[in-house]
Amino acid sequence: MQQDIQQTWQQLQDQISVGQLPYSLPLGLYLAVGGLLGLYIRFLYNRCSSSPSDSESLSRVFPLLTLATIGVIAVVKSSVALSLGLVGALSIVRFRAAIKDPEELIYLFLCIAVGLALGAEQPLIALVLVLVSSVFIVSIHLLGRNRRKQNILMTITGATEPHFNDPASGVFAAVEEAVGQFSLQRLDISNGHSQVRVTLRPMKPRETAEVIAQLKKRLPDCEFSYVNITSAL
Repeated sequence: MQQDIQQTWQQLQDQISVGQLPYSLPLGLYLAVGGLLGLYIRFLYNRCSSSPSDSESLSRVFPLLTLATIGVIAVVKSSVALSLGLVGALSIVRFRAAIKDPEELIYLFLCIAVGLALGAEQPLIALVLVLVSSVFIVSIHLLGRNRRKQNILMTITGATEPHFNDPASGVFAAVEEAVGQFSLQRLDISNGHSQVRVTLRPMKPRETAEVIAQLKKRLPDCEFSYVNITSAL
């Protein structure tokens, strides 16, 4: 038993040698760079993502995913047997993480791509990938900002005859007077009962309360529903 322990200890000492330091130091540097790039991708996702799901819970794994990918590639790149073993292991592992939005999947692939590049000792490719991706992500975010100006969904329900037949004094005139510009999303009319859905510009809580109070005063017999689209799951 003691001889086996000594033999195992000797093998461990042989594996952990000074000769491995020149390889370990660049790997540590790539891991540090990968962690920083993962944090940057997380920041980019939290600021520019339009996904309705909880962005913080997903972006939390970006740095760790990048580091894990670097470690896996660093281990298997020098051994064909390890590479084949990794392929076999991944073929029987089933990941059941729920991806609610395609945009989330793109950011996950971006982290994996950065990890692959750094694990293969190609830091320039990783930096260029993050830089070019940032340009497109920010550009798409800025171009799509105008489309997200109206993110408040308001539903008004009431009788058709007094509130929906007269354009000058009905629901649409009251909404336009209270909030200004709006977009009609849906209008349902059946058996003297009508329901309209409109999208409005973003408003602060106090302004929202004032608008609803004004609409209730103008349309006392109607029911109102107010939803923030960007925060609804």
